[in-house]
Amino acid sequence: MKTHDLAVHLQNHWVAATGGVDFAHRVAQSHRGTPVGVDLEAVHTEVREDRDSLRAIMEQLDVRPGVVLPLAARVAERVGRLKPNGHLVRRSPVSDVMELEIFRGAVTAKGAGWETLLVLAEDDERLPAEQLRTLADRARAQEQTLARIQGEVAAAHSRGSD
Repeated sequence: MKTHDLAVHLQNHWVAATGGVDFAHRVAQSHRGTPVGVDLEAVHTEVREDRDSLRAIMEQLDVRPGVVLPLAARVAERVGRLKPNGHLVRRSPVSDVMELEIFRGAVTAKGAGWETLLVLAEDDERLPAEQLRTLADRARAQEQTLARIQGEVAAAHSRGSD
């Protein structure tokens, strides 16, 4: 991949990571005090650390993250909260399940991004292969945690709606 293309790739992942950190925080907050709250807070912390790792990699490559697109991602994350759910004042019970599905998909996509960079590291020694391997492994572990949580929350909502 050409240097310019790599920079664009990293910048796009930075945009997604910025929105992802905000989304992960919101999901963790909405489950605070529940049986899955501690695990979601741990994933949120790791997602934030992963974004910091991406930032460090970008700095090593002298790639600037930009300002406009990450700001747009933050705005989009907040607008996403306004989705119609049939409830004007409170959260719909299905919101928890849907948000966990979205969170899980975003973490899976993040992992694919790390894996792409890991492949590129084979031909570009500027990319920290070992760090990318660790980040890809961590994304897979986060995805497994979110899959478990998603199942638990869906089952709890299902039992509660009987």
